[in-house]
Amino acid sequence: MLQRYLLRETLGLYTVGILIFMGLLTTDLLSSLSGVLLRQNTPLSDVLQLVVYRLPYTLGIALPLGLVFSLLVTLSRWIRQSELKAAYAGGIPPRSLLWPALLLGVVVSGVALWNEGWVKPEAQARFDAVQYRVYYGSQLSGVLSDKVYAPEGLGVYYAQRIYPDPEGARLEGVRVIEPGGAIWSADRGRWLDKSWQLQNAYRVDPDGKVTQVSLQPLPFPARFVPQSSSSGALTLRLPDLHAAARVDPSVRFTLARTYANALGALVLAWLAIVVGLSLRESAWAFIGIVALIFGYWVLWTASAQFAKFDVWGAYGAWLPNLVYAALAAWGTVRLLR
Repeated sequence: MLQRYLLRETLGLYTVGILIFMGLLTTDLLSSLSGVLLRQNTPLSDVLQLVVYRLPYTLGIALPLGLVFSLLVTLSRWIRQSELKAAYAGGIPPRSLLWPALLLGVVVSGVALWNEGWVKPEAQARFDAVQYRVYYGSQLSGVLSDKVYAPEGLGVYYAQRIYPDPEGARLEGVRVIEPGGAIWSADRGRWLDKSWQLQNAYRVDPDGKVTQVSLQPLPFPARFVPQSSSSGALTLRLPDLHAAARVDPSVRFTLARTYANALGALVLAWLAIVVGLSLRESAWAFIGIVALIFGYWVLWTASAQFAKFDVWGAYGAWLPNLVYAALAAWGTVRLLR
């Protein structure tokens, strides 16, 4: 009975928490782009598209942080009104309140993985396209580095460098994985209207057979918009991300972070409920909200910097979850004594 009561109150506040964090992140986005939007006299339709296409990204952050907010605010009210103390006095052990929060964390982690693996990549690609149009217009501008594309049904395309050229963008360091698993590689090529033309290309079949071709066209959509930022791998759906990681080792961190971000909801829910059940004063709950969110954000940012300098490789993506899971396990043992 008390478990259902905890879930009901938490879910009510969870919606509020998600809206609060999404509102804050959207405001931050608009403030960071406001100078460019005003200078370029950007139409309102483009501004609205930027906001809408950014929503899955903000939702990916709001889903786990909203859990911390809702759980600790709920327990804060219980502490303030002595409901938690009455439950303990009535013989209800703290462990009986752990599993509802963990169950909620599992469900949210599942939703977060679906958002991270399928919804967010598509939205990120569209966001990049609109942002690119706002900044540079419709033409390719400047040299693009380490770009990964996944046109639907055509496999994964990777280029180390893409140089603008009126006769067709020049490609360097090309790798392509066909849907069947065959891998093409070439030092140079051209990005033409409806294809990538690979020069002196090698094809490695799944069975290991190697074929060399002097000029090989590979189909590529004529209207496929190139990503304008360094977030190329972030626009790949989870299955394509697995394939891209085979071609480009730098993508492995993005792949690991996709899973780590989703699991973060469960880890944060676990630590939040442990902290909340360990408190004796309601005021500490709000301090706990700030401390948990800030600490996780610091570790999340640090893990990206470690990956940038190739410290721990893709395993660094799990740093926030490992630290918080260790704290939650330690707190659970103390709580159950």
